[in-house]
This record gives sequence, structure tokens and C-alpha cells, in this order.
Amino acid sequence: MKKIVYAFHEMLQKPQVNQLFFFSILSFSLILHLLCMTQARLLVEEAYYWNYSQHLDWSYLDHPPMVALLIKVFTSLFGSYEFSVRAASLFCWFISSFFSYKLCELIAKKSGPYALFLLATLPFFFFQSIVITPDVPLIASWSACLYFLYRALILKHARAWYGAGLCLGLGLLSKYTICLVALAAFCYVVSHANSRFWLRRKEPYLGLLLAFLLFTPVLYWNAQHDWASFIFQSSRRFNLTTSLNIHNLAWMILFFITPLGVWGLVDLVKKNPSSYNLAQDSKKFLQYFTFIPLLFFAFYSLNHGVNFNWTGPLFLALMPWLAFIILNNSFMKTLWFGGTLLVLMIYSGVLLTISFNKTDFIQQKILLKVIAWDDLILKLNAVAQYQEQKNHMPVVFVPLDNYPINSELAFYQQILFKKGIITKLYPSTGAHIFNRESLMYRYWASNENLSRAQLILISKEAWRFDDPEVTKRLSSSSKLQQVWSLGQGQNLKNIPYYYKVARIKETSSH
Repeated sequence: MKKIVYAFHEMLQKPQVNQLFFFSILSFSLILHLLCMTQARLLVEEAYYWNYSQHLDWSYLDHPPMVALLIKVFTSLFGSYEFSVRAASLFCWFISSFFSYKLCELIAKKSGPYALFLLATLPFFFFQSIVITPDVPLIASWSACLYFLYRALILKHARAWYGAGLCLGLGLLSKYTICLVALAAFCYVVSHANSRFWLRRKEPYLGLLLAFLLFTPVLYWNAQHDWASFIFQSSRRFNLTTSLNIHNLAWMILFFITPLGVWGLVDLVKKNPSSYNLAQDSKKFLQYFTFIPLLFFAFYSLNHGVNFNWTGPLFLALMPWLAFIILNNSFMKTLWFGGTLLVLMIYSGVLLTISFNKTDFIQQKILLKVIAWDDLILKLNAVAQYQEQKNHMPVVFVPLDNYPINSELAFYQQILFKKGIITKLYPSTGAHIFNRESLMYRYWASNENLSRAQLILISKEAWRFDDPEVTKRLSSSSKLQQVWSLGQGQNLKNIPYYYKVARIKETSSH
């Protein structure tokens, strides 16, 4: 193994081989992106955010409106298909890459291309550039904000504060997590004597004012809805205490940036790093904007769960450091190129497994969440059509989970209807009619009288049908029945979804 590594290292010392390998990795990553974006069905989260775009508003319960606006723009241009829903993620990746490249070039000339290399291959950034979530515009805004803050804090460009304020505002329209960038900037200013003069200058405050003005749509929506989003994302989360989760945070970091990235993260905090020395002010900047957000999540994880995607954007501040190491340490460059080749092979293996797996064990033990939603929605639509024709009554779907089934129902009914595979779109409502959480479906539900319709209750968990809040509101219901979901690719049997046909009591309709 050692001989192979050294042979690979010697090969990469040739400039032409080095460039060929570099561009081959970027090209292969782009091909994988396009394959995943076009071939895979929408994740339940993506379908949920597509529903955001079908109900445009100033904000939403669980997130600000940027993800909805982006999806709306691209689906208006290209139609509502998997690729067009996700197209904004690739668009935002290019924005992130542009500003990360520019930041790296400011910090160390010729390190910019390695920022592109890292953003195209590291697991967190790879995944977040093929799916559409609020993290996608957050990453773009975070990246741009770091670039302008570096110009303001290190290069002392006063007008850069306006760019930082603009990006902070756009980030706040994407996800509230970007407040950690503002926290890191404040800590940097008050901790460095040569930066405290900014506290007496107008530019930082005007930048904050610009961010506030951009954020006003979210404030307006919250004021109209009893501050529901702020409560949902703040006190609600802090009140949900759990056990110690810092070990899970450590595993996430290892997965997001790989062991080589973790080595670079540790190297950044050392007084005498093993790599070539970077200018002290630049290094301090990267330390503050990496470790202050990381420390926040570390403290939070002491008695709270940390969601899988929360911490990823903070590693944008680590990218210039890793790029600097790769640029100046030829052996580390060899390890990164070799490690990246292995990672891309893993991505390819996962894609091939999803597409061509023929083993029931793999489907039901590993790929449970990789569902052929179009097939399942077609089956549920057929159930609704049969019940409507049988009883001559309108049908309304009522998923008993908080958002996944409702989201996929809306998207794939529309896809199947456009293709002419189904002839009718059946409405749905949320589990809030049974006093259970349904997120934004509580706000989007129609005001029709459900007591005049047949309800098709749906869940992948049979126990939800025995929930007292459900049973006490039903005047009648059929026996529990099931339809099987299939996996994507070879359509192997996945897991059953259960349903009941029911009628709701007159007094319980909403």
C-alpha cells in the first residue's frame, strides 16, 4: 500500500498529470451530480419544499422563504420535474464555489482551484448540491458573507460591510443558522484591538440595517402568525432536551469533511501547524469563523440532538485552510487526490446500488428510504378512484405523519396527471385535524367540510390508526389495509404503507 501511495505521489508531480487528474475529478463529480439530480425521486424534504413553492408566502413555520422562491423560479422555467426542482441547488453551488474561490485567492494565491475541488467532492457539500433544501441557499449566502467579511476585517475595505450585510440578509431569508456568522464577526471585532475601530464606524451598522430590511418579510409573517416560526426554531428546540449527543456531532464532522478534513481542522487550531505558515491575521479569521459556530453546536449537543445538516455550512471557513495545505504540501495533495478518488467511487457505488440492486435484503435493510414514490402514489390514487366510484362521495387523503406523505402525494399526483397516467388529482389535508403536527399543512388546508367526504387515512406505521385522537374523531372506518412501496431502480418490495377509509364526525370537521 505504501508503495502504491508513493508511486501515485511521484506521478502527480508531473504538472500535466496533476492538471488532468484535477479536471477529471471535477468532471466526474459534475456527471454524478447530473445523474443523481435527474434519476432519483424527490426526497420527502424536497417534495415538502416544492409545496412551499406552490403556496408562496412571506415565510413559513419551519423555514424562511428563499428555498420556495428558488424552486418557483426554476420550475416556472423548466416545469415541475425532479431536475427542475433541484436545479437551484446546482445554481447555488456555483455561487458558493465562486465566492470560496475568491476568498481562497485573497488568502493565498493559486489556492482557489482547490476550493472548487473540495466543494465538489466533500460529502456534505456534494450532497447539498444535488438536493434542494434551505441549506442550499444558506451555503451560498454563508460563502459570500465570509468573502465580504474577510475584505472588511482583514483588508479593511469599508464598503465590504454592505456586501456582508446583503449576504447576511439573504442568508436570513434562507435559514436562521447564518446568525452564527454574525456572532463570529462580532467576537472577532471585540477580540482584536486593530478591528475595534469598526465599532465606531457607520459601515457595519448600515450593513446590519440592510440585513434587517431584507429580513422584514419573515418578521411580517411571524407577526401575523403569533411568532410561530421563531418559537418553532428557538424555544421549542431548546426545551427539547435529550441525552449527551456530542459523540454524534463528532461522527457527523468526520463524515462531512472526511478524516483528512478532520486532520486539517485540528491543524488549524495548533500553534505550530504541520503545514506551511499562513499569515497570522488570515489564520485568526479562519479560526474564529470555524470554531465559534462549532463551539455553539458542541455546547448545544451536550443535552440536545444536533440535526444532520446543521453544522455543515460552518466548514466553509475551513476550506481556505485545507486549500492552502493542499497547495503547499505535495504529499497532502496526493492524499487528498487519492482520498477523493475513493470518495467518488463510493458515491458511484451508492448510485449504482440504488439503480441496479436486485437483493431484497439490501433494499429492506439499507435502502428503506429510497422509495419509488411515483409508483406508491399511483397505487394510492387508484384506491381513491375506486372508493369514489364505489360510494359516490368525494375523497380526501389524510396522511397521519407530519409532512412526508402529504408532500409526495402533491408532487407525484401532479407528475402522473401531467403524463396522463391518472385522470384526477385528489386533495389532501394534514394530521392537525386530529390535533397532531402537520407543519405547514395546517396553514394550507382547505376549509371544505370533511364530514361530507370519505377520508383515506395513510401511514407507514400501523399504530397511528389506534391513536385516541384519531379514533375518537371518526364516526366509522374500514379495516386496516396496505399497499406495498417499491424501491427505486429494480422496483424491489420495500415496506408496506397502511390505509383506512373513514368518515369523520360532523362536529370534528375543521
